[in-house]
Amino acid sequence: MALLAVMAPLLVACATTQAVPRSTSCEEGRLWACNEWGEQLLQDGDRSQAEAAFARACDGGSERGCLALGRLRMADGNLAAAEAPLVAVYETDSEEGALALADLYEARGGDAHAREAARLRWEAPALDKPPFDFAMQYRVGAWRPSAALELNIQPMAFLSRRLSIGSNLAYTSRGISEFNGFVGYQHYVNTWVVPYGRLMMGTATSDSRSPGFNVGAEVGTRLALSYLGHVNVGVGMSRASGNYLSVGVGLNGLFVLLALLHVR
Repeated sequence: MALLAVMAPLLVACATTQAVPRSTSCEEGRLWACNEWGEQLLQDGDRSQAEAAFARACDGGSERGCLALGRLRMADGNLAAAEAPLVAVYETDSEEGALALADLYEARGGDAHAREAARLRWEAPALDKPPFDFAMQYRVGAWRPSAALELNIQPMAFLSRRLSIGSNLAYTSRGISEFNGFVGYQHYVNTWVVPYGRLMMGTATSDSRSPGFNVGAEVGTRLALSYLGHVNVGVGMSRASGNYLSVGVGLNGLFVLLALLHVR
């Protein structure tokens, strides 16, 4: 009973306390409140106050606020003022920001702006992917099961991550079977689905099916997981391993290096 006597006033106080208005929270510097307040103001038809709320969020570093601000200004025909917040979002490697900025340039008209819009749309699905990754694959083949370790390098400078280079090392229960360099091309169907193909060339060891010079190829599809990495399935062949089906997981190379440094 004593506990109930103590708790009762607290429960009543919690039930009667009103939530702090979003406008007040926004003025106190809470960016989420500025964004939600801006959306509510838009629904109420107060576009000027909504712009001010989104601008406050954007100035505080909110990507959501900058994107909403840029789109609102575009809708109002203020293309010049819309550019800065959309550029800020694009520079965070945001696909949504790149596409919104492309819409802005297209709305301006002219050949130069059309080319810039096309470039942004080409870049957009590749922006939030790692510049290099480490992957491990498991191969099921006609010769014998094997695994492969892979380094894949794909910076934006390589045709907006369409071109890739790297190396892989395959091994079986007998030991290392092949070591290759490769060059590949990948096509972004969208930000998630990325078919790829690659040509491999290197050395097949004495533990492989056919020792000596090695050549091979692989095609497959990646499920891209933003900055984290990817999972993939593919089919390939090489002199060292014969025909194979592979499944693999790749991780952002920076994450792998940081983990290795932490272990050391």
